[in-house]
Amino acid sequence: MAHTYLTLEGVSFTLADGRILFHDLNDVVDQRRTGLVGRNGAGKSVLARLMAGELAPSSGRIARHGAVHYLSQQIAQHGTVATLAGVDAVLAALARIEGGSADPADFDVVGDRWDIRERLQAELDRHGLPHLRADTPASGLSGGEAMRVSLVAAWLSDAALLILDEPSNHLDRANRVALMAQLRRWPNGLLVVSHDRALLEQMERIVELSPLGLRSYGGGYALYADCKRVERDSAQRQLDQRKLERKRETQAMREQQERQERRAAQGASDSREANQAKILLGGQKNRAQGTAGKLRQQHAAQQEALSQRVQEAAQQVAPNAAIVMHALGGPQAARLRLAELDDVVLPYAPPATRRISLTVSGQQRIGVVGPNGCGKSTLLKLLAGQVAPLSGHCEVRA
Repeated sequence: MAHTYLTLEGVSFTLADGRILFHDLNDVVDQRRTGLVGRNGAGKSVLARLMAGELAPSSGRIARHGAVHYLSQQIAQHGTVATLAGVDAVLAALARIEGGSADPADFDVVGDRWDIRERLQAELDRHGLPHLRADTPASGLSGGEAMRVSLVAAWLSDAALLILDEPSNHLDRANRVALMAQLRRWPNGLLVVSHDRALLEQMERIVELSPLGLRSYGGGYALYADCKRVERDSAQRQLDQRKLERKRETQAMREQQERQERRAAQGASDSREANQAKILLGGQKNRAQGTAGKLRQQHAAQQEALSQRVQEAAQQVAPNAAIVMHALGGPQAARLRLAELDDVVLPYAPPATRRISLTVSGQQRIGVVGPNGCGKSTLLKLLAGQVAPLSGHCEVRA
């Protein structure tokens, strides 16, 4: 029997400005590795925080069946490595006990985690961070190192359900591969919010959050993408059909209206030629106007119904997100030197990072790659003018 870790029942969330972010969401998170996807702004991170208990829903109910550990994509690098790893309170209680404390509260905090110091160091070593210790300041870590330590917190949590928001952010290729392997080994519930298609391919279920609500797809990202393509094509055909129906019906109504007007005009002409009494002519005119008015009302109702059908079909067609890139034009822009680095030594970078010389010209698109902690973010901060080099020359032209 499938184990249920979390249940959403009619969950809605309203933003502070009164806008409804999502409404009446229903889902069950079970033992299958689940990826949560959706367009930017759909509310994925808010939903993750609701599931973790960091926010309360505006309406509906969230039932958690066991402990939940939540990893935010915004990592606060304060305190120490132990703080990021979520074990600072346990280590502090353990130190007090080792110092002679008999406070029952300290024993409650430690529980059965008497080996937490060794487990933490073993996890740091396993994640390629043997140089870190529990008391290492978190502020000195690179983005990738901070993410890896935060992931160590997830593995050490022994939670029934992990909710990870963009866990591959800041990780280099090798550490993304290691993360995927760790996720496959995780024995309990798992929900991952991500745009990383390779990571999402490791999932056993994809749940999409859209203005229409939550929809579940079995399998990884490739199967989800295939299903979405079929749905999109079907929805587009339905929309095209509804538009064609509206066009045909509108033309038919226009022709019916024109026939009615011609009959009314012909009837009035025949009556005048037959020299009918004015009172009879007036009655015929009133009846003709009444018939024309009813026909217009009928056509207006039909037009509204047709437009509603088109609108409903259009809501099922997901818009394609366009990516627009604006480049400086002309050969002069291509020759423009934007930045020059000459024998630059980066601050905070490891000794393995040698002196850097680099010229950046207009219209170049440059990718900066390398292992976590090698200085990629520091190099970008240097180019942005946020830090200064230890030595060498750096010139950036705005």
